[in-house]
Amino acid sequence: MASDGPIRRVAIVGTGAVGARWAAFYLARGFDVIATDPEPGAEASLRQAIDTAWPALKALGISPQGSPEHLCFKPNLAAAVSEADFIQECGPEDQDRKIELVAEIDRSAPADSIIASSSSGLAISAIQSACGHPERCVTAHSMDPPHLMPLVEIAAGEKTSPQAVRRALSFYASIGKKPILVRTELPGLATGRLCAALCREIERLVAQGVLDSADADTVVCWGTGLCWVLSGASAMLAGKRPLEGFAREQEEALVALLRLRSKPFPASKASGKSARAKRASRTS
Repeated sequence: MASDGPIRRVAIVGTGAVGARWAAFYLARGFDVIATDPEPGAEASLRQAIDTAWPALKALGISPQGSPEHLCFKPNLAAAVSEADFIQECGPEDQDRKIELVAEIDRSAPADSIIASSSSGLAISAIQSACGHPERCVTAHSMDPPHLMPLVEIAAGEKTSPQAVRRALSFYASIGKKPILVRTELPGLATGRLCAALCREIERLVAQGVLDSADADTVVCWGTGLCWVLSGASAMLAGKRPLEGFAREQEEALVALLRLRSKPFPASKASGKSARAKRASRTS
């Protein structure tokens, strides 16, 4: 049964793109991180990914105790999770493999630890089905890249305890994330379904000739997306106009976003050569 004790050690199971970035985030927050992955060369790839992610994390502010030196890599999964207070499972998105992997974690992890699966499309009820302690298993999904995206979607399975859900929500909030509880198991959770709904409507508008794909992107990036960042979609559903209650802080945030978005992307050498070649062909 998961306890409410302090979380000091975090285990990362699976150090691909998602797991490596979670590892970088936890290190930046001052945790001791124990990582494991059976793939050859996994440790070297993980350390390189952490080095790549570190400047962005440092720019956002790291814990005084935050350091890549607090990473320990153990090829053996049982050894990696045996002393962990919290396990972030980031294995392949394959249900049979995920069930087997989480069951192996469950057999070796302390009984009071939390097992948080990063899955976005698999039900935690299925993932926890072979565990001896399924009550401590939750879904904890972040959009990419997880070391920078604040949102974490928490979902409970049929056998997940309310205590494990509360502890996961509290833990993620305490380390600067924005956790939400998805109250029903749904494929894609909330983020996947909202993104899919928007993409379906964009496809419909493009197919009907209302917009081309470039203009659809402009609508999202320079219009609705900016409004949603500042006020969320619920205000619109409630019939509120964007300017109602538009605080000075929101205005300053919008100006900062617009300045950031307005910076031109540097042209690559290849694109520069291409442009020069086109100009030359027109003048020849």
